Amino acid sequence: MNDTLASYVTQRAAVLGLSSTALCSAAGISRQTLHTLLHAADKVPAMPTLLALANALQVHPIRLMQLLCDDHPELYAPPRRKRLQGDASAFVRDVSYPDGELVLPGQRFTKTWEVQNVGHVVWQGRLLQCVDEEIVVYSRRGETLHLAQGLLPSASSIAIPTTQPGELVQLQAEFTAPHLPGTVLSYWKTTFADGTLCFPDATGLWVKVVITSMAAAGGA
Repeated sequence: MNDTLASYVTQRAAVLGLSSTALCSAAGISRQTLHTLLHAADKVPAMPTLLALANALQVHPIRLMQLLCDDHPELYAPPRRKRLQGDASAFVRDVSYPDGELVLPGQRFTKTWEVQNVGHVVWQGRLLQCVDEEIVVYSRRGETLHLAQGLLPSASSIAIPTTQPGELVQLQAEFTAPHLPGTVLSYWKTTFADGTLCFPDATGLWVKVVITSMAAAGGA
């Protein structure tokens, strides 16, 4: 079972041998404040309370904030703009580096996708945005442990040129491959200038390559 903020605070206090009274004293909070945090899941604790608890529990505040966001996903859910009627995009082909292409450790390469505006809306001021999430876990002390190294894009977003309905457009993103062998992916989605997704239910685009010391130089 995944930790909740309440369960983590309780478990961490037990590890440190802190009673509820001792924890409140160390954090400088009232017993009522701690009771609300532990037993009222619908209440969002104040940031000063989280910082004080993190100090008392000897963990990084980011750990408690992550658990808070897990408990209350509405706190960081991105805004959703109503999809424009007649707005549509279609993947056409991988111009370079199709799925499974071999690359060398640390190699820099440029992925090119071709997509088509298959709707009735002109694309203007849009971006292709990297939506990768770093794979990490946390130790019981709240220390961050990085589990995997992924593709490193030269930029987290690229501008999509103005594209008329029916037009094809090629989009390029430059990457540096990790130094460890394995299969790695990077996902990208189209956004408006304010960062909201143009096609929130669409899969988006991706690059999937295999890092191997036996890769031939160059790309597809």
